[in-house]
Amino acid sequence: MKNRLKELRQLHQWSQSDLARELGVSRQAVNGFESGKYDPSLDMAFKVANLFNVAIEDVFVYEARNSMQTLVERVKNFFGFEFGFERFTEKAINAIKFARNEATQSQNSEVEPEHLLAGLLADPTTTSAHLLRANGVTLDIGTNEHSFESRENPKFSPQSKFVLELALQIVRLQGKKSIGTEHLLWALVRLAETDKTALSDLFQRYEIDLGTLNNQLAETV
Repeated sequence: MKNRLKELRQLHQWSQSDLARELGVSRQAVNGFESGKYDPSLDMAFKVANLFNVAIEDVFVYEARNSMQTLVERVKNFFGFEFGFERFTEKAINAIKFARNEATQSQNSEVEPEHLLAGLLADPTTTSAHLLRANGVTLDIGTNEHSFESRENPKFSPQSKFVLELALQIVRLQGKKSIGTEHLLWALVRLAETDKTALSDLFQRYEIDLGTLNNQLAETV
């Protein structure tokens, strides 16, 4: 594996010890990441990317075909809207369709994370909807009988693609076969924790404690 971690660290004029302190790991761990001796976990890769304010794929560049490269290619295939719905549960498929319809109805050219959140709230029988509503999150969403029927196919925004990539990654790490609504919510919460977007503003509006919601999600994903 080849990565840009050392390059980014040096651009910030940090030593390995400085970076280790920022990441909450040992200097030896940072040295291992930089040398490619071992790969960081998903959480650590996400933390590194957020620290340098870049995408994960802008940090970790792989010389040879490997599991992460395969994952990225798979995500691109899935979310160029030629993806296979067989990787999602039926309820997750409905949430995505609802999100696409919400984007269309609000005259957005792309599906944003807040549309995905609306999709997760649309079906009150899902675990994700139950957790959100229990934490006080409600949205003004459509309830007509066609809400789960795809009418148009707006593209996903870069942030929404990243949410879907994170959901796919956690499923892969768990050795599961399907992405459920709880995985989509987990990824949305991670985005809200680290990126100041309309989604994080929405959670703040409802005074949601993301740490508490994360702990509740940990029991479901």
